Amino acid sequence: EVRRRDEVGRLTESFASMRTALRRHIEWLKTTTAAKERIESELDIARSIQMSLVPRTFPPFPERDDIELFAMLDPARDIGGDFYDFFMEKDDHLCLVVGDVSGKGVPAALFMAVTRTFLRTIWNMERDPAATLARLNNELARDNDPNMFVTLFCARIHLPTGRCVYANGGHNPPLVVRAGEPIRQIPKVKGTLVGGLEDMKYEEGTLDLRPGDMLFLYTDGVTEAMNPDEVLTGDEWTVRELEKVRAKDCEGLVRDMRESLRRYAAGAEQSDDITMLAFRLKK
Repeated sequence: EVRRRDEVGRLTESFASMRTALRRHIEWLKTTTAAKERIESELDIARSIQMSLVPRTFPPFPERDDIELFAMLDPARDIGGDFYDFFMEKDDHLCLVVGDVSGKGVPAALFMAVTRTFLRTIWNMERDPAATLARLNNELARDNDPNMFVTLFCARIHLPTGRCVYANGGHNPPLVVRAGEPIRQIPKVKGTLVGGLEDMKYEEGTLDLRPGDMLFLYTDGVTEAMNPDEVLTGDEWTVRELEKVRAKDCEGLVRDMRESLRRYAAGAEQSDDITMLAFRLKK
């Protein structure tokens, strides 16, 4: 207890008050640090769960020598809303899917998990890209209080003939890399984003792939990456960079495209999830 009322006494009281405030601040830091560590731990677990939902073993079908496939998912935050998927059907059909959920973080990741689960279930019943998107859209739009949605591209490829049937729900059209020809977008088909409104219609398109042709599927994290001046990469930049690596295998192409995006960003914060999938029909 300070009894003096001179300058020394007031100084002593000030130090005592500072000591009490410092103790309280230290206790607050301990509490908030523990809470932050708990949240970070939970986010790490959530990221692991999310990444387990997308195929990560490459090559995915080592017994087949007629295809080549590689994909990459790089969330902008600990977890994100992008995803890709692929699976082989017994009748030599390969199914490819790339999606991008609105928003970021935990809500987008949860919506992504729901979307992927519904998509797999519906595809097993429909086996038709347009019908699958239409049915998936109704499932997601029903009781969609958060008003979230997802853009999706789905393709079903008959490997012996190269016949590709696809539908697009508001997603970036994939690029076709064909020997001796300029890189171009896959022919567009009508289809709105998935999960916004019920009873939407989706058109179906077809493309005949030749041996050596590659499909490059991606999300808008590729075309909307920003540099420090906040200038977007854009479609032309994407085609130009893809042209430089078109001769590489699928893994080399995807990894080089990711490195090109890093160079373009030049240290700027990643603004969106980045997902790329490259598929080549070898013979």
